[in-house]
Amino acid sequence: MSPSAPSSVPATPTGPEAVACDRAGRSALRRRAAFLDFDGTLARHGVVPRAQAEAVLAARAAGHAVLLSTGRPGSIVAEDVAALFDGWITSAGAHVRIGSELLRDERLPPEVTARAVHVLEAHGAAFVLEAPDALWCTERSAQLLRERPRRSVVPAEGDRGRGTEDLLAAVRTTDRLAEVPAAKITVWSSPVPIEALAEDIGPELGALPNSISPDGLGSGELHLAGVDKAQGLLLLAEHLGVPVADTIAIGDGMNDLGMLRAAGTGVAIRGSRAEVLAAADLEVPPPAEHGVLHAFERLGLL
Repeated sequence: MSPSAPSSVPATPTGPEAVACDRAGRSALRRRAAFLDFDGTLARHGVVPRAQAEAVLAARAAGHAVLLSTGRPGSIVAEDVAALFDGWITSAGAHVRIGSELLRDERLPPEVTARAVHVLEAHGAAFVLEAPDALWCTERSAQLLRERPRRSVVPAEGDRGRGTEDLLAAVRTTDRLAEVPAAKITVWSSPVPIEALAEDIGPELGALPNSISPDGLGSGELHLAGVDKAQGLLLLAEHLGVPVADTIAIGDGMNDLGMLRAAGTGVAIRGSRAEVLAAADLEVPPPAEHGVLHAFERLGLL
């Protein structure tokens, strides 16, 4: 049977409607919705600092909606991280959920998955098929993933997420990869650029390259063409009844560009690529310096 399961992201009820107050104490007759990237924005090496987590909860307590918007599939979003949010955009926009309600669930067509597996294996690339239930791969890719050098952070009291452990705990192997209902594919140790892989597979997939893998070979993501975080932002804003002008997007990566441009206010993390900084209205520090907290304070959400 094909491996499939509902998203591992827990169904947490949405926050109550509330009247927020700005920093001067005046009544603000609008609810805002903030969309947060995870890696490099909210979290440092997969761990959310306590001050960042508390800022998310405080903004929700003030009546605002705060939503996760990550390239990660739900299978590698830790439960204590997911519990911070009203809703989740995962797999870079392919999977959108708010509370117990699933609003979007896009998967690669089976013939595209089969074609992708054939091309990737022919090139000898390591890869995982990302699904809401797990990261599916071959035994070889699983072993390479476990051996891959990574930076790590030891969670302190009050931090959320377990870093690399969250990723490795989701790895599953199968000899029937072509049957996996994947939302996205992550590739590393590829002898050819990710764009060339996408071209070989076909027009259904877009490519988002990383610079290089730790082994010096190409890496990146293959995703359904036309699917991105911006669509998730617009879908959730409409569902919440929040005008796009009252949305905030915070991110640091190239897969955040559409979201930053679509939001009423775009916030980039200091040190992001020039294109990301240019798409934002303001800049805040990285997670270790609690950039989300700074953004919420500057924008009057706390």
